[in-house]
Amino acid sequence: MIRLVLFDFDGTLVDSNALKRACMRAIVADLPGGLAALEKARRLGGNRYRLFAEAARLLDPCGEPSAIARRGRALAAAYTRCCARAIAAAPERRGARAALAALKARGIKIWVNSATPHSDLLAIVRGRGLLAWLDGVLGGPASKTANLRAALAAEGVAPRQALMVGDGPDDLEAARALGTLFVAITAENRLAGKGPFAMRDLARLPALVDRIRSRPLRGRKASVPASRSARGNLILARSRKSH
Repeated sequence: MIRLVLFDFDGTLVDSNALKRACMRAIVADLPGGLAALEKARRLGGNRYRLFAEAARLLDPCGEPSAIARRGRALAAAYTRCCARAIAAAPERRGARAALAALKARGIKIWVNSATPHSDLLAIVRGRGLLAWLDGVLGGPASKTANLRAALAAEGVAPRQALMVGDGPDDLEAARALGTLFVAITAENRLAGKGPFAMRDLARLPALVDRIRSRPLRGRKASVPASRSARGNLILARSRKSH
């Protein structure tokens, strides 16, 4: 039986991945060598703060360290503002709001698990009017695996009673690491998949959850402790929901 469903945000609930990529490029496009520095920084991975810190270093490798650090923070802040404006107007993935409402009506706990910095994510989710359906919102800097672990612990749910829904490799990696079920959103082809656990949008998700819930639970029932960083985000999400 499924008791908890977690959704990635960008690319899963909202069709915003392309907008975020456009913002990332726009922030550095007017800087000499900016796009080249961005592409090099992206190869290293990491969140927006690490990415723009590295881009700032590449733009001025001989610069004074504190000035480089300030520039990196300024670039990351500009990117965050651009994303906030773009995502506020981005279309939802087809069936997203109906799926949230249907799962909530079935008594299933619903969380968002995203790599977006937690405070920014919470503001976006609130601005889009989604908090009424959500029991928790977890973002960065904790990993999606740590966030998933925190949500399982908070709800007292065994991994096989939880379903992670996402469109990226990090979503799949988190589900595999903790042994939850996983549904791949394949609209942007970031994940390959066929069959009932792969879908282009969220229109069929409630029906799939109903089928899964009708099956007996198999597998271990594990206690999953929350990591310190994820637990901090959990407290923030729940304390702000009532405001």
